[in-house]
Amino acid sequence: MCTVVKVDVIIAVHNAEETVEETVKSALHQEIPAHLLLDDSIKKCRGITSLSDVKFDVAVCCYNDASSDRSLEILHALKKEHENSKSLSSHEGSKLISTTLLIGTDPEGSSSRGAGYARNQAVKLRDLNRISTTDGSDSSKNSFHFLCILDSDDIMHNTRIAEQTSAMLSLGYQDGSKTLCGKHLSENALMGCQFDRIPNDSTWHYATWANSLTDERVVLEKFRECTLLQPTWFLSKSWFDSLGGWLEAPTTDEEMNKLKNTNSYYRLIHKSEIIEAAGSKVISPTLRLAEDTRLFYAHIRAGGTLHLHRTATSTPLVSYRHRAGMSQSSSTPRKLLMKLRAKAWEDIVFFGNKGAGNDDETVWSKHGFAIWGAGRDGKDFLKALTPEVACRVVCFVDVDYNKIEKIKFYDNPSIGVRVPIVHFSELVKDPGACPTAFGRVSKEKTAVANSFDRSHTKTGITCEEPSRKKAKTQSMPEAKLGSSLDPSVLQDLPVVVCVAMYRTNGALESNVASIGRVEGKDLWHIS
Repeated sequence: MCTVVKVDVIIAVHNAEETVEETVKSALHQEIPAHLLLDDSIKKCRGITSLSDVKFDVAVCCYNDASSDRSLEILHALKKEHENSKSLSSHEGSKLISTTLLIGTDPEGSSSRGAGYARNQAVKLRDLNRISTTDGSDSSKNSFHFLCILDSDDIMHNTRIAEQTSAMLSLGYQDGSKTLCGKHLSENALMGCQFDRIPNDSTWHYATWANSLTDERVVLEKFRECTLLQPTWFLSKSWFDSLGGWLEAPTTDEEMNKLKNTNSYYRLIHKSEIIEAAGSKVISPTLRLAEDTRLFYAHIRAGGTLHLHRTATSTPLVSYRHRAGMSQSSSTPRKLLMKLRAKAWEDIVFFGNKGAGNDDETVWSKHGFAIWGAGRDGKDFLKALTPEVACRVVCFVDVDYNKIEKIKFYDNPSIGVRVPIVHFSELVKDPGACPTAFGRVSKEKTAVANSFDRSHTKTGITCEEPSRKKAKTQSMPEAKLGSSLDPSVLQDLPVVVCVAMYRTNGALESNVASIGRVEGKDLWHIS
C-alpha cells in the first residue's frame, strides 16, 4: 500500500536577503537517498524505515514578516525560477522529491510581528493555496502530514526530509501494533537531527553537546536547554495544531484579552511578562522572544516525546548559521530563559497533573525540595518561582565554605523567603560514603571531553556548554559540617541542580551522584 506523506517546510523570513536564496534552494532540492529505497538493507538498520512505497507531497512555505530589504523580491524570483526549471539530477541510486514553493506576506507598510507569528502564517499557506500533488490519495488512513522547521539563514541537507520522515515512520504504532487501527507514535513526537555550524567551529561546546546527546539525555536535560534545536524540528501537523502553534505577542486589546482568557492551549508565560498597570494588564515585549522555548515545553507538558535522529553515517542534516549579535536567540536575555524554564519546571514537574482532575501532591510539593547551588543561577531560579512554589524550598546546598559558614542564609524580601545554605553532604542517604569532589572550570576542548568521559561515560556526550570564569571555592572543613535542619528530612528531599554540568572535570557530577537521587524523578538539572 502506498503511504502518502505531506511535508511543509516552514520558513519565517525577515530581512534575510543575504541568506534566504541559499536556504530556500536547499529546501526545494530534496531527494530520497539510495539506502532508504532498498528494503533488504533497511531491515538491518535500527530506527530506519524504507521509503520505497512513500509518495511525497512537499511544500516549502515562506512567510515574509515585513522585511524592509529585498527578501520578498528574492522569494518571488526563486518561485519563478523553480516553476520554470527542468528536472534536476540526483545522486546515483537516489530519487528526487517534487517540491512546490509557496509565499505569503503581510500587506505593504505592516510592522514586523515576530518569528512566532510569521511561522504560524507559513503553516497556513498550504490550505490557503489548496496545494496537493497526491491526486486525492491523501484521504487514505495510511497518510501523514509533517512540519519541517527551518530558519531563513540555515541550510538543509538534500536528504533531510527523507531521513526524518523515515525516522518518524519507524516509530511505529502504539503497543507495537503493525495495523492502521492504533495510534502512530509520530503523532506526538518531536524529531530533531544532528547539525553542523556555519562558520564550522562556532559555538563548539554547544554544538558538540547538542549533537552528542543520547536518547536518555535528550529527556533528562530538557530543563537545561531546548535539547532539540528548533531549525531541526520535524513534527506532526495535527499535533502542532493541538498545541496552538507558536505564541504570538498581542498587538491589540482584542488580542491581549484573547491571550489572557484562552484556556484552549497551554501558553508558557512567566508572571513577570504580564504587569498590572492602571487597572489593566500590560503585556511585556519579551513575548516576541524565546518562541522555541515556549513551544518546546508546551509539547512536553502535553505528553509529547523527544527524539534525536542520527543518520547511519552521523551526517548532519542542517547547517546552523551563527551570526554573532544578529539572531533572535542571541538577543534573548539569560534571565528570561531562566524564568521560562522555571515556569515550565513548575507546571510539568512540581505540580505534575494537579489541576487536571488530580489533586494528589507530587514528591516535590509534599515535603519541599532543595536547590543545589547558592550562586547566581540558584538565586535566579528561586526568584523566578511563584510564591506557592518558592515557599517549598527547604534549603540551598553548596560546596563553598564562605556561603555555608559565613553567609548561612539567602534572604529575599521580595518573595518573603529566607533560605538556609548547607553542605550538600547533608542530603546524602548514606553520610558515611560522601567524599567531596572539587574541580577546575575549563573551556579547553580536550579538558572538557576528558571531564565528561570521567563523569558521564554512559551518555556519549563529549563536551560542556560555554562557561564563565569564577572564583575558586573552598572546601568545607569536616568539623563545620552539620546544620539545624532535620537530617531525616534532608536525606529524602528532591533536588533541583542550578550549577552547570560538564565544567568541573566531573566534580559536580560526582557530588550529585553521591546523594543517591534518581535523575528525572527526584532530581532535575536546570542550569
